[in-house]
Order: sequence, then C-alpha cells, then structure tokens
Amino acid sequence: MDPSNYVNATNISNVIQELEALGPDLQVFLIILYSLTAVLALGGNLTVILVLIFGKKSSRDLRVFLINLAASDITMATFSIPFTYTDFMLGRWIFEPFFCPIVMFMQHCSVIVSVYTLTIIGLDRYYAIMYPLGFQWTKSRGLVIIAVIWTVASGISSVQLVHGRAEVFYIQEQMFYDCNEVMDEFDSKVYTIVVFVVTFLLPLLVLTYTYATIGLKMWKHSVPGNAHDVRDHQQLQSKHKAIKMLAVVVLLFAVCWLPIHIFSMLIYFKEDFTIVQNEEEYFAFVAAFFCCHWLSMANSFVNPLVYCFMSENFRADLKQLRFFCYSRRTKKATRLNFPLTCSRHSSSFRTTTDVIASTNQCKTNDPPPQIGMKSFSNPLLPK
Repeated sequence: MDPSNYVNATNISNVIQELEALGPDLQVFLIILYSLTAVLALGGNLTVILVLIFGKKSSRDLRVFLINLAASDITMATFSIPFTYTDFMLGRWIFEPFFCPIVMFMQHCSVIVSVYTLTIIGLDRYYAIMYPLGFQWTKSRGLVIIAVIWTVASGISSVQLVHGRAEVFYIQEQMFYDCNEVMDEFDSKVYTIVVFVVTFLLPLLVLTYTYATIGLKMWKHSVPGNAHDVRDHQQLQSKHKAIKMLAVVVLLFAVCWLPIHIFSMLIYFKEDFTIVQNEEEYFAFVAAFFCCHWLSMANSFVNPLVYCFMSENFRADLKQLRFFCYSRRTKKATRLNFPLTCSRHSSSFRTTTDVIASTNQCKTNDPPPQIGMKSFSNPLLPK
C-alpha cells in the first residue's frame, strides 16, 4: 500500500470524526431511536388509512381529513426523520446535492399540511357541536379544503426551493456538502418568525379556543328530562372522557412542536446561543437539539393514537378488518388443501380442523399426523 494513500485515508477519517456531532455509540442509539420512530409513524398512519378506507363505523364526516392527516404524517416521517437528524449528527449532507432543496420543501410542506389539517378538524368539531343545525361546511367541501391546504402549504414551502441548497465547504482540502437555507440574516429572522406564527402560534390559538369552547359547552350541557342518578353519572363520565380527549389534542400539539420552535428562535435571536466554551456545553447543545427534534417527529405517530386508536369506532373497524383479512387467508389456505390421506406426512397448508377430522378416518395403528406450524432539522429549523 502506498504510504501517501494511507496518510490521506487517515486524514479523511480524522476530518469526518471532527465533523460528526456524536461518537459511534450515540450514533447507533440515535439511528435505532429515529428508525423506530419512522416505523411507528409509517405503520400507524398506514393502518389508519386502511381502516378509514375500508371501515364502516369510523366517522364519515372526518374521514377525508383523518386520511389527509395520516398522509401528511407519512410524508413528514419519510422526508424529515432520516434526513434532518443524519445531517446534524454527521455534520454534513451525505445525499445527492440536488436532493437538498426537494427534501427541505417536502419537510415544510408536510408539516404545514399536518398542522392545518389538525386545525380544520378542530374547526369542524367546533361547528358540529356549537351549531349542530347549521351548514356542514367540511362535509360538502372536504376535498376542496384539502386541496387548498396543500396549495397554500406548497406556496409557503416554495421558499425552500429557491433558498435551499447544498453548499460546498472544505476541511483540510476535503470537499463536503452542507444542506442549508441561503438567506441574509434579516430575511432568515423574518422567515423564522413567519414559520413560527403560521405553523404553531396561529393553529395553537385556534385549537385552544375551539376545544376550550367545546369542552365548556359539554360540561354545562345537561340531558333534558327528570334527573336520574345512573344516567347523570354516565353522562358525567362521558363528558370527562371527551374533555380529556380534547385537552390531550392541544397539549400534545404544544408539547411536540413548541421546543423546536424555541430552539430555532434562540439560534437566530440569541447571538451567543451557538457558541460553546467547553465539551460539556457542546454536548448539552447537541442533546437539546435532538430532544427538540425528536419530539417534533414523534407527533407524526402520536396523531394516529389520539384521533383514531382512542376511538371505539376505529377500534371496532380495526378488529373487523383484521378478522376479514384472517378469514381471507383461511379460505385461501383451505382452497389450497390437498385431500388428506392416512399418512404420517401432513401438508403445511392443512387447517387444524382438517387434521382433526382426518384422524378419525385413519387406522389406530398409524401415528398421528403432524400439523405444520405457520408463523404468523427540525423540518422547520433553518440552519
């Protein structure tokens, strides 16, 4: 081996280690954590879409919005989870340079769609409960509203297509890329404030008002007729469940997204926030970023739990869908069965019922048949 090649390889390795924010052990931990988050988000939201499409009991009024919410969360998990944390963790953009603005655009777009789908759901519940005899605006115009949400989200996110790019930088004559928003300082601050107001503050105010108003009305509402202890107790329990559900919706939205917005604000409006004096401050900064970023990504698999898996109708549809799939598999396996003979070799396609029935036809001196066992960046964080 040429000694000069060995020196060059050693230098590259040292440079890469210098760029990386964390050591190998913590990198493995983050890869496992974010991979699990992505699997939960993709699996949970795909399940939601299937149940809402094929289910019979889930709310038809909100079905189109819940499907849109799940689709936006899948997009978020696909474009936000793998790219942002690897870019920060490795200190460089390891993907194709042209992919940088596309990823940043999809990150922002999916977040905006998800947030405003949540907001529309809140407004829909507000009008349905506060004005039950009024015009059902979301039911008749659901697809139009969804199209408007995606159009507005694409327009706001198009800034990333213009200003997002993979910039080249050199360390010890080695070339690397950094996916970044190329703006001057003033424009970056303005854009950060706009993102905070549009994607967090305004939706949070709307959700807080709508769900607080709904909860207050449900709490004060009483069933007409004579008082009945059992009925009143059941009604009170029902109110508590509904109010807790609404409180969880707003609380999880705030908990998941507020930290990353605060982190972003500190970067742009606190000049010494990114300046570290020692190794402890450095690791504190890195840990704070990943905690904030993971919380925002966790919202992509929290939404199915809050809006769907806590619904009795959804759980009923899920059970029915699982039973339907199991029945289809059983029927398919039965059709593939071969006639069972009195042999010690049993087909793996046989059902338990077939095997039990066949044993009665076998001679007593034959061994029992063997049953074949079948296994069943912060997307909103400008750098």
